[in-house]
Amino acid sequence: MAEKTAAAGASWFQRYSDFMHADTKGVEIVSYTVSGILFIVAYRKIRPFTRFGQASDIPKHFVREQIPQYGKVTKIEPSLQHGPLLVVRHRPPGNIIFWSKKVIPIKVNGIEINANGYSWLQSVVAGKDICFVPMVASSTQAHAECRVFLNDSKKNINVGEALLSLGFAKLTVAVPAPLGNRKDVHKVHLYQYYRSLAQAERFAKDRRNGLWQQALPPRSWLLSLWTLTWDRLLSLSRLPALVR
Repeated sequence: MAEKTAAAGASWFQRYSDFMHADTKGVEIVSYTVSGILFIVAYRKIRPFTRFGQASDIPKHFVREQIPQYGKVTKIEPSLQHGPLLVVRHRPPGNIIFWSKKVIPIKVNGIEINANGYSWLQSVVAGKDICFVPMVASSTQAHAECRVFLNDSKKNINVGEALLSLGFAKLTVAVPAPLGNRKDVHKVHLYQYYRSLAQAERFAKDRRNGLWQQALPPRSWLLSLWTLTWDRLLSLSRLPALVR
């Protein structure tokens, strides 16, 4: 019985092999077609060779899924309407179009940057490699609104949080309510990002950093001493030496 089963299995395999050898052209066509479809789907999903030049170039699913992008800040461009913009030479995963001069202007999402913040960006961020995550899908604006991280050798610095902690920017968005459903990746990251910005601004207000030194009344010497002592006890350092 076992011999018959083995013979039947061998016979089936032999017929399959004969069919494949006899009809290799059809098999190749099917294989190439399937491979082509999978490549198109993958290309639309990750855009490995596309260099972004404006907000409308960024696919909406990049915003929904919070897909990080990378590039180098070539300059900081002043804008009366939108505030300082980071002009970034986007670097896609498959950076084969290296001769392209296309750049994308990026606004740090959720904050309004003052003149001190502009100077800080010029001295700290210009010329550096960054990671940016699109936060707002837009087909009308030339600039993209993003979370921006400076790729320091020791850690990634959240640029929006750094500016707020120093008192060089103001928060312009309301922190959304905590989420009940955490399956929406975009909403989860939006909540976490805006909450971290609000905490950074509270840090600056409590210590009267930057613009809050004049915007808020002086703290009593007792509260100031308590804050200073508490910071030293905890060795509190919200920002690395690079940006202080």
